[in-house]
Amino acid sequence: MREQEIPIQQIISYVKHLEIKARRLIEDTLISEYHSVFKGKGIEFHETRQYQIGDDIRDIDWNVTARMNEPYIKTYIEERQLSVIFAVDVSSSTYFGTHKSKRQRMAEVVALLGFTSFFNNDRAGLVLFSKEIEKYVPPKKNYSHLLRIIRDSWYYQPVYKTTSLSGSLKEINELFKKRVVIFLLSDFLDSGYEKQLISLSKKHDLIPVVIHDKFEEEIVLKQNDKKFEFLNKLPVFLEFEDSELNLSDSVFYTGTYVSNLEKYRNYYISLFKKLQLDFVELYTDDNFKPIELMLKKRMYRIRM
Repeated sequence: MREQEIPIQQIISYVKHLEIKARRLIEDTLISEYHSVFKGKGIEFHETRQYQIGDDIRDIDWNVTARMNEPYIKTYIEERQLSVIFAVDVSSSTYFGTHKSKRQRMAEVVALLGFTSFFNNDRAGLVLFSKEIEKYVPPKKNYSHLLRIIRDSWYYQPVYKTTSLSGSLKEINELFKKRVVIFLLSDFLDSGYEKQLISLSKKHDLIPVVIHDKFEEEIVLKQNDKKFEFLNKLPVFLEFEDSELNLSDSVFYTGTYVSNLEKYRNYYISLFKKLQLDFVELYTDDNFKPIELMLKKRMYRIRM
């Protein structure tokens, strides 16, 4: 594991900036939707008591009823507290962005949903992955822990540059024995992970969050235009800087890579719909409206 040498005050300042932005959005729109659409691990038995008019007859304890010669029911309490896991792709392609990098956008999403979970008394944890899990921060509920998660989601520097969603999803599934909510943040520029995604979605409440940059879409459009056929033959070398944290990096795109962008998107869209997953697509220069709409969609479906 490597963490970039960035002055601590600069990190604190940036994380505080994300906190302020997240608080505004949460207070305006998100907290009520979040509480409604994410449920705890389940229900726990509380006590047995006499049946009262209006009780659900499905809760009748027939053994106690037979013994007491009058109806008794089992009562339960909901275990409301959740464990919310942010699984963040830190491979090299996520460092690209024309307005801001995909990684920066992911950190903002982690901040937004992280503070939402914090205000809802839920635990938050972090998984950083590339071709494998590189760092795991177990879920806890306290303010300093959340700040660490937001910090690591942005400035942690990966050991590996390549992505393997298949291998990483398999490891994530093995990591969590009990059901958790997983926000899976990536650009999903990979394929061949269907089996692992199916397994993960069956065991956990999985919400993919796809981060795009509009420049990549422009490359795809130009590639399909005969005037720009050379894009299929030439490598594309992109250098970029992040002005907020004074970071710089580069991404090397081959013609094959560019031609695969559309294929990757068709793959994950088809897979998410097949598994009936709630998912969000965000641009690096987008607002958070798609997240709000996703939560409202879940809330509407639950109430139906």
